Amino acid sequence: MGPTLTFALIFIATMLLLIAELEHRVVVALLAAVLTSYFGISYGLFKAEDIPHMMELDTLLFIVASLILFQSLEATGLFDFLSFYIVEKLKLGKGGVLSLLLILSTLFSAVCENYIAILVMANVTLYLSKIYDFNPEEPLMMEGVLGNLGGLMLPISSIPGLIVSVKKGIGFLEFMRISGPLIFILTLVSLLYYRIFLFDKIEESRVEKVIPEKEVPSIDQSIVYKSLLIFVMFVVGVAVSEQIGLPITFTAFAFVVLMFMFSGLNPAKVMSRINWEVPFFIGGFAVFVNGLEKAGVLHVIGEYTNAILGLNVETAVVMLVFICGVLSALVENVPVVLLLLPIVDDAVASMNLNPRSLYWSLIIGSSIGGGLTIYGSIPVLTAASLAEEKGYKVTVGDYSRKIMPLVFIHLVVSALYLDGLTRLNIL
Repeated sequence: MGPTLTFALIFIATMLLLIAELEHRVVVALLAAVLTSYFGISYGLFKAEDIPHMMELDTLLFIVASLILFQSLEATGLFDFLSFYIVEKLKLGKGGVLSLLLILSTLFSAVCENYIAILVMANVTLYLSKIYDFNPEEPLMMEGVLGNLGGLMLPISSIPGLIVSVKKGIGFLEFMRISGPLIFILTLVSLLYYRIFLFDKIEESRVEKVIPEKEVPSIDQSIVYKSLLIFVMFVVGVAVSEQIGLPITFTAFAFVVLMFMFSGLNPAKVMSRINWEVPFFIGGFAVFVNGLEKAGVLHVIGEYTNAILGLNVETAVVMLVFICGVLSALVENVPVVLLLLPIVDDAVASMNLNPRSLYWSLIIGSSIGGGLTIYGSIPVLTAASLAEEKGYKVTVGDYSRKIMPLVFIHLVVSALYLDGLTRLNIL
């Protein structure tokens, strides 16, 4: 049995285990990584010393630094402060607060890394769920999906967008011109979907009576303001780190050090409360996906995709959105984009297709499609992990039943949107 068939079987087994939830997703990811490492080395696809690189250590260390920083922010009371500010100043009912949280998830993800945005919004949502007495599971999953939408606003907001924009010369203004209206439309669709299918109207009036009885917790505002300043500097530092020649991981850990220096927190206590599920899952899954690429499984998928792109440009644009979406839900969106980008280039060169439309299909399909599954999108996975840390259970079945239809609607609307722009020669 050759390496391609072996790794195809590992891929199928891994997907079935994740869907069936027979084991925790971290165990499944690590099992896939172990099998990938064993068979990859046995077949001579890579060496043992290549495995740390396949784990994408820079990404993992950045995630660990972010988790430490946000656990520190939680310990200082910053999220308590933000939550009570929303309650006291805006005087919103439960429906208004939930809508505001979803909108802020989109807006915040548009101006910084969507992973960072979801860490903030998820913590605020968990605090507000106690005040307004609502189950945070569904809002958290919605915020993860909307974080993917916000990542479409700028080239730097998501890795797939950054890859395509750098290689194909798509600038900031074009990103805002093309993706801005789509983000607005999809956000409205999401709010409407949540209000109709997921929002519990029964408790609205009761919640408004509960809020004034809540007591504001004791918060050291000087530490909160210092923490807020460090957080703002962190967001700016991450955004400009590459421009000034500093690795993003170095920048993140620098602000972790600043947080410990000025907050007076005990690092041992903070790190003992870190949710290690996210980095372990991503690390294991990264080894697995890189193994699929080296074994040629992704290349086989790419060959079938090339045949589909041989159709007319309007059909190719629509189909590519769904192909990217489905693949990004099963594996990480970065290798999907790296795999399909040269295939799109070949199709453009050989069949005289419109390249801009297909590039945008790659960007939008890969960014949105990860939300079809819990494990296909880092923002969604992060939100689910934070919910589980607080005692809530987000299952694949519940997510598929409640949130997957919304993401599918996003893909349909996006495909029709790009098809319309192509027919109008805007793209």
